[in-house]
Amino acid sequence: MLRTAMLTLGLVLAPLAVASAEEAGLDGKALFATKTCIACHGRNGARAIQVFPNIAAQDAAYLLAQMNDIADGKRVSGNDERGYPRTQGMKDVMHLVSPAERAAIADYLAKAEPAKVKPLDPPIDDARRAEGKLAYTKGGCQTCHGPDGLKPLAGYPILGGMKRDYLVLQMTEIRDGIRQNGKVKTMLPFAKKLDEAKIAAIADYLSQIERAPK
Repeated sequence: MLRTAMLTLGLVLAPLAVASAEEAGLDGKALFATKTCIACHGRNGARAIQVFPNIAAQDAAYLLAQMNDIADGKRVSGNDERGYPRTQGMKDVMHLVSPAERAAIADYLAKAEPAKVKPLDPPIDDARRAEGKLAYTKGGCQTCHGPDGLKPLAGYPILGGMKRDYLVLQMTEIRDGIRQNGKVKTMLPFAKKLDEAKIAAIADYLSQIERAPK
């Protein structure tokens, strides 16, 4: 009886902790900098380094879920050139970020201006763009992520305009069973049908989609 009451209380308090981000007047932009998120994701979340994603203008609920999953060890990426999981650096600092602070950071990023598209070198032509769009559509990606990856279902990320190499990495790691958190199980049957050529084509296509400014 006591255990049930404690569990019920926990379920009630969890949303309150997240909701307190606004109530506490937390500054998501300041937290993004002081909690070192800016080191990998860049200014305003739109100038990420290496293979890390630009997260400006991403869905707030999705961002919060990923922060929580990385903190809890549910989302693990493959190793970088040093032999460490790419998510390890973020996992190491997440224990210093409270649930309310994570919510404030997610809310700030969701309202930020999206990153500008970085043209590929060499640039893709219309034929390559059409090839990528066809692979995206036939692969069933639009079912959850929406046309052009811009209008996803709840709980799924916006993909249009994201960095090409990051898109390739995530599709590959989901297909190969490395990344397993969140909604990945629903994507796995589709991802398993994607070879390197289709993944590359989809990434080329999505990475060049311009997002309207906020």
